[in-house]
Amino acid sequence: MFPSAGCNEAPAEEEKLVRNLTRGFAVAALALLLAAPVVGAQAATSPDDVADDVTLEAYLDTLDTAEREEFIETMLPATESVTVGPQAPANAQAYASAMAARMTGVEITPLAVGCWTQRWTWGPKAAAGNTLYTYYHVGYWCSSGSTVTAASVQDYGAETKTPGWRVIGSVSKGAAVVSNQGRSGSQHTFALGVGGWDVQTPVHCARVKGLSNGTSTADSVCGV
Repeated sequence: MFPSAGCNEAPAEEEKLVRNLTRGFAVAALALLLAAPVVGAQAATSPDDVADDVTLEAYLDTLDTAEREEFIETMLPATESVTVGPQAPANAQAYASAMAARMTGVEITPLAVGCWTQRWTWGPKAAAGNTLYTYYHVGYWCSSGSTVTAASVQDYGAETKTPGWRVIGSVSKGAAVVSNQGRSGSQHTFALGVGGWDVQTPVHCARVKGLSNGTSTADSVCGV
């Protein structure tokens, strides 16, 4: 017995509802984007931030409703993923601490001795789920017992994942031992160009804070 035509109407209506809800969330994300500073940027609003908002609104005003929704869903940041790489010993003493920890079934002793590196990567995504660009920072620090003794920048960089976005540049923000943490950071600037306009130029900061046990944490604070 074949299903009646009416049985296929509900899924179609549900699919339409899902599309409308997705677009609604994307529009809401744009409103938040225009109302708040970019993730990782400094809290103070600069003239460039204001100019970005005005330029983006001016460009969006040139699009029809469907084009505007597609642009917002696929080209503007809505969420951001953060991933951390493995804890990496950077010298013989650190390797010895790591081996001793493995033998005892723990990560690293709080009294670790040696130097360490760890990479953190950030990836802003559009509402549609595509990654727009990524940036990373690799911190380097040394410890002796419960004391962090040194810090430096191991590596940093950025790349784009969605056409239209480009990297303007990445710079080191320096390194220092602060509050018994081996801190180092970098700053990354991107631009979204459409129709000869740069409609967004977000600036992100990446900071890694190395701890005495060889592990690290990270945040988006500019400077150390």
